[in-house]
Amino acid sequence: MSRGWRRYERPGTDEVEREDRDTDGRPLPQEPAAAPVAASGRRTWRWAGPLAAAIVAGGVVFALTRGEDAPPPLPREARYTPIITAEALDAISAALVRETGRDEVLDLWIEDPADMRLTTPPERDGDLADLWRWDGSVLEKWSAEQARDRLPFSLAEIDPTAVVALDEEARDRSDGDISSSRAHIAKPLTDRDHWIYLKVAEVDHGGVVLWADLDGRVESDLINESWRDD
Repeated sequence: MSRGWRRYERPGTDEVEREDRDTDGRPLPQEPAAAPVAASGRRTWRWAGPLAAAIVAGGVVFALTRGEDAPPPLPREARYTPIITAEALDAISAALVRETGRDEVLDLWIEDPADMRLTTPPERDGDLADLWRWDGSVLEKWSAEQARDRLPFSLAEIDPTAVVALDEEARDRSDGDISSSRAHIAKPLTDRDHWIYLKVAEVDHGGVVLWADLDGRVESDLINESWRDD
């Protein structure tokens, strides 16, 4: 019998957090999952049986579906490296200033020091926001998108040690084999938003998600147990 696997649906939308990749195998920029409304206690969700179900907790919908084959395991992380370094952040900031004349961004995605993506504010009202990729040495413009309501901020506001500490905390909370981690940084629009979204993915599709302020203080969390944990 095929086993369903969990999907996390963002409140107010029908979009599902997914691992979309472009033709180069890199994740496409996408909005991170919204944080649970309340931040108290450990939050988990797991497969509850053969019937489809939806659990609503604190305004967040956890959709449990059936009829989907269990996903193949994710690749195991070969070795741990800090998700970001001060040197890498300085380098991408300097490259951005050379390209645009400023270090302002609308958001920053971090996979590791040699794999980051950022979005820069439009130069004029009505223009698109440019998307850039960093491979550790070259900053390349590769696409554009609507700026929407995102707020610009300076890369100098980011403390790389706070992001590394948050990544290590998420890893400490994980009880599975780690596949990868990634972070998304964006200026909050409201008091209920968070500066940092960080996700540690496990081989068996479990994982840990932390939402934090710019100093790395955890404000909300979500624990996704492996689909094998039944």
